[in-house]
Parts: sequence; C-alpha cells; structure tokens
Amino acid sequence: MSLRRKIEELKAREDDLGRLQLDVIRVLTIFNGVLWMSEMIPDIMKIHGYVMNYLPTEKMLENALKELESDGIVTVEARERGMMFSKGVYRDKLVKLQNLGEAKAVLASDNVYRNYMYRKMEMLRRALERFEK
Repeated sequence: MSLRRKIEELKAREDDLGRLQLDVIRVLTIFNGVLWMSEMIPDIMKIHGYVMNYLPTEKMLENALKELESDGIVTVEARERGMMFSKGVYRDKLVKLQNLGEAKAVLASDNVYRNYMYRKMEMLRRALERFEK
C-alpha cells in the first residue's frame, strides 16, 4: 500500500488504533524516519502538546506497528541499545519509516505535524535571538 493512501485512510478512521498508526507515521517523519519503540509513546504525546483524545499503550503500539509493517510502511528490527549512564545494554525495537520523503510531502498539510514543526521552529528562533543578544 502506498504511504499516501495509508495516511488518507488513517485520517478517515476514528478508532484509537488508527489514530496511533497515524501518530507513529508523524513521529517517525519528525525524527527523520527512525526511532526506538521505547521512545515512541512519549514522543507521540510530545507532538500533541500532551493533550490527546486517546491514551496510547504499549500493547496498542505493538499492534499499530504490526499493521504498519504488514502494509510495508515501516520495518521493525529487534536490536540491542546502550543504557544511559551505564555500560549495560538492553533489547529494544528500532522502527524505520520506508519512505521519509513521501511522508514529509503528504504530512505537509497535516495540522498535528505542522503545529509541532511550527512550535519547534519557534523555540529555535527564540533561542537564537537570546544567543545573538
């Protein structure tokens, strides 16, 4: 299935799993197409400004990723990653968006994506203004 068609289909759905799949595509697009599964739910909440009309769970995320992977939208690969402030490692899943360019083009008209990108750019602009003073 094409990414454009999948995003249009997900925007028309009104169930929590559909919302989460769309949010996964959004957050992967914002983070250049690659993100650890363990970081997805907090990042999804962040792009919504912590105000959401559903509550994503780990189980819902697993189901959303399974569907997106079966549609060829993402790949999910189990990997080891380092632990912060430790020499240890743990297993996580690395999620990759298959077509970042198409996702950016399609989401350019998406309000959630645009609002987050605007907020992010505004924060950078203000930080640069303070730095230049």
